[in-house]
Amino acid sequence: MEIAFNAIGIEIANETAFNDLAETVGKSGEVSRLTRKSGILHGRCLKLGEGLEVWSMLYESESGEVSYADCRPGFRAKYAQKVAPWIMTEIDTEGEAVIHGFIADTETEVLFELQNLTEVGTRIFDRNVLRVGLCGLAYRAEVLKTAENYFWRSFDESVLNVAAAENDWTLCGRVLAYNSLRNHLSGTDLYWIYLDLGEFKLEVLVNQKALKSQDLHIGAYFKADVWLQGHILSETAFRNSYEGVDRRHRTVDFWKSFKRLN
Repeated sequence: MEIAFNAIGIEIANETAFNDLAETVGKSGEVSRLTRKSGILHGRCLKLGEGLEVWSMLYESESGEVSYADCRPGFRAKYAQKVAPWIMTEIDTEGEAVIHGFIADTETEVLFELQNLTEVGTRIFDRNVLRVGLCGLAYRAEVLKTAENYFWRSFDESVLNVAAAENDWTLCGRVLAYNSLRNHLSGTDLYWIYLDLGEFKLEVLVNQKALKSQDLHIGAYFKADVWLQGHILSETAFRNSYEGVDRRHRTVDFWKSFKRLN
């Protein structure tokens, strides 16, 4: 987990640094909570600007005992994906929720850490299709000198005899867009990269210092190992993500939907 923090520009040198960060998030982060049968999950989200976040989770038992559960890095993706079908595994005492499913209308499997469970509540899980923002936090990344075939596969399938988190993935794709951004807490420069992976597109965040070969450009081929995380979009967030009319479609096509038969 600590190496994934590097992708958002935070260096975790030791356990003390990790605990200090968790304490800061607990004191200063935005508060959200979710009541479960066994207790209450308390979420704290420290927003660092430009989509960068750190999440801390506390678990309160039925008897009122509060224990630290988890602290993890995050990034709010710019684009929405549809995931269907899907299933969620939740471990309240560890402050963790993982969603396993498929990018809608494809055979592409995804499994990712759900960041904002305490923000969205439970009603949203009645839906057959989830709208989510996915971003891979890269702990190894490289700009390739030559073209390679696209791929997206779980890390443990690619590297034998290596222990990996269940939401670790390895990928190769072509760069569609990228931007520089800065973690203003640490002063670290990062890259947000939007990739075409073939059957779907994915956002990746990488520390500029960790990127092998600095020849990053649109059209370049990019390979990375990422820790996949995401946020479920509320209806308000989804409406706010509207970016205007898709100019690939003609105006006359819109009016066909309103044509009367009589």
